[in-house]
Amino acid sequence: MAALAFLLTVLPATAAHADEVRREPVILVHGWTGVGSDMATMRDAFTAAGYPAYTVDLPGQNNLVNALVIADTVRQVRERTGAAKVSLVGHSMGGLSTRWYLKRLGGVAEVSTYVSMGSPQYGYLPACLLGEQDGGQMCPFNPFMWDLDTGDDTPGDVAYTTIRSTEDAADVTRLDGGACFHEITGVEHPAEPRSPLFIAAALAAVGGTCPGTFINLPVT
Repeated sequence: MAALAFLLTVLPATAAHADEVRREPVILVHGWTGVGSDMATMRDAFTAAGYPAYTVDLPGQNNLVNALVIADTVRQVRERTGAAKVSLVGHSMGGLSTRWYLKRLGGVAEVSTYVSMGSPQYGYLPACLLGEQDGGQMCPFNPFMWDLDTGDDTPGDVAYTTIRSTEDAADVTRLDGGACFHEITGVEHPAEPRSPLFIAAALAAVGGTCPGTFINLPVT
């Protein structure tokens, strides 16, 4: 796929540093109607911290298709770096595509850490006005959301973190089954991937530290 070719030709530029630190690769997934460069500031922060960091350009607004691209990206990054597992950080709808890959495409065997930022894990009501291929899968009543939220939200041996701004709705950004919850004040949703506070929280989560509070909500 063209998006994957782009991914692997432009990133990362600091292989020597990554080899020296030998940290797990991190793949950053943009949100609804976005592009890979939306995650560039966060990618640069992870690279500076010694992580082989990659972005991906998703092909559209269909989470099922996007999840397949994420799965292929993980495979390519693991092959390229020799890493057994990767960490995934998804913004907004990108967190849903990523979680589908974990839950329905076997990604839990290839991922150590999952971080979502402002992701409507239980749907976004205004998305009900969108078409199926335009983001409508985020509608709380869409079969995609019903399937994604059936059973445990946090399966496998993966460390889950959900980060939200106070500008995001708390009730839909939750993860049932056990996850780190972190709230950040006053960051506009589109600015989250560039926010120093969100970047610091994502770095902490990938580094193995919960930036907020671990909450074990019952599986619904």
